[in-house]
Amino acid sequence: MTKRAVILAAGFGSRLTDGGPIPKPLVEVGDEPLLSRILRTLGSEGIEEAVIVVGHRREVIQTEVRGWTHLDMDIEFVVNDEYDLSNGVSLVKAAPYIDEHCILSMSDHLYSPDLVRAVMDRPVREEESVLGIDRKVADVFDIDDATKVRLDGSRIFDIGKTLTHYDAIDTGVFHISPKLVEILAGLYATRGDCSLSDGVKTLAARGDMGHADVGEAFWVDVDTPLAQRYAEVMLRLLGDDLQGLPAPAVASMGARVLALASAAW
Repeated sequence: MTKRAVILAAGFGSRLTDGGPIPKPLVEVGDEPLLSRILRTLGSEGIEEAVIVVGHRREVIQTEVRGWTHLDMDIEFVVNDEYDLSNGVSLVKAAPYIDEHCILSMSDHLYSPDLVRAVMDRPVREEESVLGIDRKVADVFDIDDATKVRLDGSRIFDIGKTLTHYDAIDTGVFHISPKLVEILAGLYATRGDCSLSDGVKTLAARGDMGHADVGEAFWVDVDTPLAQRYAEVMLRLLGDDLQGLPAPAVASMGARVLALASAAW
């Protein structure tokens, strides 16, 4: 069973923080930092070690996380000094820790434990990676900024924010193989930069990029102040683990939540 997770927390996060003093991973949602919520959720699904890739304002993040006593897991930090580059570079920097399959998470996506479970439970071949996908496209918050996914049976065919034809949305949680990191390292060596989507596309062309449908599991990319408000409202409606209501209720509350998010602050 997978026991390690890598969390990408090196970027600027300017859309959410607007250059403020608090780094994006430490922005609070429901009186708790994003990164803390993510680590707690991963821990509830058996993750025992978290490798956090930091860059922008890394000292602040490291000091804060080291002071958290509520987390029952080992935490390691990897420094990415090139945090102005694409997110795939952060994964390349963490390569020594990715010697077998592990969970990969963004530091600004909140999700329920059952989403992690869906991704971890999907069987994987040796070089295969898996992305948690959401087929409920109409219910995705801020669809314009979401990363879209085009599927080909059990495999991913294409991925990107600008796709015009797509079947699902990237939830920000992966089960990755060392092969993905090897591919990204090669792209980085050739181009001087690489995005996670670049690696996904390359694996997909090999037939080694699978997907796990997260079903009714809740998730949100907290990338803007409005998304932060949306997440706060969903915590009130669903509970602290974001899975406190039956699935049909979650699927039907989108318009109500958006109205609350716009009016409550």
